[in-house]
Amino acid sequence: MKLMAASAGAAIGFPESAYAKMGEPIDPKDLTFFRPSQKKQIAMIAEAIIPKTDTPGAIEAGVPEWIEIIVKDCYSEEDQQTIIRGLAETMQLCQEQYGKDISQLSGDQQVDFLTKLNRDTLEEARQSKKPPKKTFLQLFKDLTKYCYANSELGATQAFDFVFVPGKWVASMPLEADQKVWAM
Repeated sequence: MKLMAASAGAAIGFPESAYAKMGEPIDPKDLTFFRPSQKKQIAMIAEAIIPKTDTPGAIEAGVPEWIEIIVKDCYSEEDQQTIIRGLAETMQLCQEQYGKDISQLSGDQQVDFLTKLNRDTLEEARQSKKPPKKTFLQLFKDLTKYCYANSELGATQAFDFVFVPGKWVASMPLEADQKVWAM
């Protein structure tokens, strides 16, 4: 439920051009915005946010490629720089704390590291006297959830997908262990 609510909330904040992009096939020639090392880091962080379980993870759903397309084509230069700086700062912080690259950490260590980083950056943002802006991880998590929920695999395998649901029923009954509905 949290993923569904978060992806719906994230969708409100995305530029309209992001919606148009989601229906297009990805051309590998368009994936030139990030360096190869950044692409690996994006894939690793996206998979830490939405790992493969009994449903496809972020990598299988093509989330890293969509992140690159949307950041390049739909984000403001300021938000692009927030993502780029955030990737670099995340790598540096991981090296300082663990003495190795984030991709070399175990899955549990990656989640612990990213959870602590998220908590720390949110606290810094709260204490800052500057107007609130989304942190790197807030932007990245929103983008990851948006891309996943709008991917074919996410919509059809992680959620129950109804192409034409008919009418809106606000209190639609859910059965035990039923997936949430994709939009």
